[in-house]
Amino acid sequence: MIHHLEGMIVESQDEYLVMEVGGIGYRIYTSRVTREEHYNRTGLIKLYTHLHVREDEITLYGFSTPEERELFELLLTVTGVGPKVALGILSATTPQRLQEAIVSESTTSLTGIKGIGKKTAERLILELRDKIARIPLGGKPLPAYTRRDEVALRALTRSLGFGEREARQALEEARATHGEMQTEELIKRALELLSR
Repeated sequence: MIHHLEGMIVESQDEYLVMEVGGIGYRIYTSRVTREEHYNRTGLIKLYTHLHVREDEITLYGFSTPEERELFELLLTVTGVGPKVALGILSATTPQRLQEAIVSESTTSLTGIKGIGKKTAERLILELRDKIARIPLGGKPLPAYTRRDEVALRALTRSLGFGEREARQALEEARATHGEMQTEELIKRALELLSR
């Protein structure tokens, strides 16, 4: 495995960068965010890499941070998500927003990404919800939500019509203020906050 490459960017295309290292040009497929970040930079650039080997192809993927690479590799563990789809997801949103969408079970945020349908969005949430919360992306890891939180969130959004973001904020504030409590009490406290 190639952990990272450090070299100069000599070419930038729609889907990849060419990095010259020791006289060899490596085609490295990157997310849009990584390409934009490194396009005009001069001097040595470091990209954290993932080497993907198939029967008929060897492809190198590059990322600005080890956390972005970890997120890419985590996406690859989801049934039906290959490297191109994973890179497309990372190109469409920031790692932090992706993490938030999965932890908060926001299928609408995920289906807004090209190539992600409802079933894939549900699989991403189901298979990654607990794992992705542990990756520190630009701050502290997001809390892994309990079944109680999920039930309360669904009650507030589906049954009572509140927006997902405001409902989640109210639940977090209620839990922070009053500590752990039963689902009914959590919903009641969140409703008090939402009715202000």
